Order: sequence, then C-alpha cells, then structure tokens
Amino acid sequence: MSEVEFADDAEIADGSFDDRDLTGAALARADIARCTFTGVRLAGACLDKARLADIAFVRCDLAGVDLSEATLLRVRFTDCRLSGAELAQASVKETTFHDCRCDDANLRLARLQDVTFSASVLAAAEFGGAQLTRVGFAGSDLAGADLTNVKCADVDLRGARLDGLKGIGSLKGATISPDQLVILAPGLARAVGLKIVESDH
Repeated sequence: MSEVEFADDAEIADGSFDDRDLTGAALARADIARCTFTGVRLAGACLDKARLADIAFVRCDLAGVDLSEATLLRVRFTDCRLSGAELAQASVKETTFHDCRCDDANLRLARLQDVTFSASVLAAAEFGGAQLTRVGFAGSDLAGADLTNVKCADVDLRGARLDGLKGIGSLKGATISPDQLVILAPGLARAVGLKIVESDH
C-alpha cells in the first residue's frame, strides 16, 4: 500500500504496514481505521486530534508520539514503546496495552474507559485529572506515577507496582490487594492528615 499518504487530515483504512519509518510524521486529525502496524517507527509523530479505530500496533516505536485530544477505540498496543507519549485530553476506549513501555507518558485529563494495561511500564506517568472507568493495571509498573485528582470507577490496581505513587488521596473507588496497602499506607496517612510520630515509650 505504498500509495497511502501519511499526512494531516489523511483517511487511512484497511491497511497493513510493516517496518516503515514514519518518524516525526504529521498526521494531525487523521482518520485511521482497521489497520495493522508492525515494526513501524512513529517516534515523535504528530497525531493530535486523530481518530484511531480497530487498530493493532505490534512492536512499534511510538516514543514521544503526540496523541493529544485523539480518539482511540478498540486499539491494541503489543510490545510497543510509548515512552513520553502525549495523550493529554485523549479519549481511550476498549483499548489494551500489553508489554508496553509508557514511562513518562502524559495522560492528563484523558478519559479512559474499558482500558487494560498488562505487564507494562508506566513509571512516572502523569494521570492528573484523568477519568478512569473500568481500567486495569495487572502486572504493570506505576512507580512514581501521578494520579492527582483522578476520578476512579472500577479501577483495579492489584498486581501493579505502586512505589512512590503520587495523588494517592484521589484513588477512591480503586481496588488494591492487602500487600499493596502496606506500600500505600504512608501516602494514605498523609492524604487524610494523619501524623506519624514515634512513640515516646
């Protein structure tokens, strides 16, 4: 499908793309549907306000990709690199991230619904003000992630690494395991204003 033009406002459908170098591609407001991308480099690509539906990304480099205000529906990311990806104010539904690197990703004010992160790295990811509905993080690394002011509905954090998590006080509605409570206890205490002082005795 070499005739396909990857450009702003492009309409791309029913394609299979392998081992392409689309680093820095300009795809703002693009409409991409029913496509598979395997081994494609999209590092630093601009897809802000793009619409992606029924897409599979396999072993793709999406580091620093700009998906701000984009709409993702039924998208599967497998073994992909999304370090530093921009998903601020994005709408992400029925989407899975498996064995992906999403460290330092920006999901501020994003709306995630029916999303699964499995065995993925989200260290230092920014979720500030995001809405998370039916979102799971099984086997994922959320160390140092910022969840300040998130709104949680049926969020499952069991099996995730939560060391240094920020914004713990916003996790009302989330599910954790007993062993994770030990890790979160200091942050929860601070969130409710408890002082932790050694006994004088």
